Amino acid sequence: MTKSYKLVLVLTITAILSGLLLSFLNLHTKPLIEAHQNNVLNSALGGVLPNSVKTEEKIIENQQFYFSYNKQGSVNGIAFLAEGNGFQSKLRILVGMDETLTKIVKIKILEQKETPGLGTKIETDPSSRSDPEWFPNQFDNLNVQQSISYVKNQAADRSNGEIMAITGATISCKAVVDIINATLNKNREIIRKSMDLAVVSCLAVGGEPEDEIIPKLIAEDYEIMVIEGKSYYIKLDNSGKVTGVAFTASGVGFQSRIKVLVCMNPDFSEIQSLRILEQNETPGCGTRIVKDIKNETDQEWFIKQFNGLKVTQPVTCVEKSPKKSNGEVQTITGATVSSETIVEILNNSIQNYRDSYLLKLRRDF
Repeated sequence: MTKSYKLVLVLTITAILSGLLLSFLNLHTKPLIEAHQNNVLNSALGGVLPNSVKTEEKIIENQQFYFSYNKQGSVNGIAFLAEGNGFQSKLRILVGMDETLTKIVKIKILEQKETPGLGTKIETDPSSRSDPEWFPNQFDNLNVQQSISYVKNQAADRSNGEIMAITGATISCKAVVDIINATLNKNREIIRKSMDLAVVSCLAVGGEPEDEIIPKLIAEDYEIMVIEGKSYYIKLDNSGKVTGVAFTASGVGFQSRIKVLVCMNPDFSEIQSLRILEQNETPGCGTRIVKDIKNETDQEWFIKQFNGLKVTQPVTCVEKSPKKSNGEVQTITGATVSSETIVEILNNSIQNYRDSYLLKLRRDF
């Protein structure tokens, strides 16, 4: 047996044994993890349904609910789990509400692994000695007849369902609000159709849907600003001065949707950087907009062209020798459609986002 065959055999055996070991550990630990999660959940139920004499679990349309009953045997509260993605982890939130689903009694964050010292403040804020749980405590007896919203650096109007976001952890705070709003609207409709309770109808969220973003590409200390239904991610320096504005945009390429993250300077005259978040173009051709395997010296040359690109006028494509000062970029030979799609996305989105952003600044000042 040759040395190479021996190596393959050893690696194969090692892989099989590793797989078996992982399977064994999963079988052993999964029940323990689930038991721990159930214990945490059961302990938290008493906190989010404090006036409960008896709690009953019910599955309605594949959704899990916990009904609280008073001494007279009437429903006086409903709790449910709300789950979704935060800045860099899954969030699992237990929400306790009154029987009409118009007021949150209390919430309890059961699971989160957000950025230590920033996003973790949604559960406990060690910098607030007087009230480390001030953020989740804002949801106590919160009026939610309309969708929950958040404000920054100002007092929240709890009668209108407002809570105050954590400075430096806006994305995690927004995730908590979005997760609860989405789950609450869904569960209201389920309860309203299925049970004889005075549950309000679903309340639609006002405005256009905000652009989605891959949070790990944006630092959590970016501030989120929503203008005319569009999400802006604002970077501030230590003095509070805006140093960058980011947003997402998309368009249809040669054979797929292409989505980009655009980082601009504060007056929208220059692109600071460009990232392609999503694409499924032709392998070896259109995919070269991300990584050009035919260019051995710099496989990311195409996307790097946009760093520092002047955009006071529309971006244009040229076949060679582009001038950044004139907003020119070079297309990829053999991937012209994909290249031009990026330019088209930028020309359409930059103008749109610039106008809304600068108009908002003029109104504010």
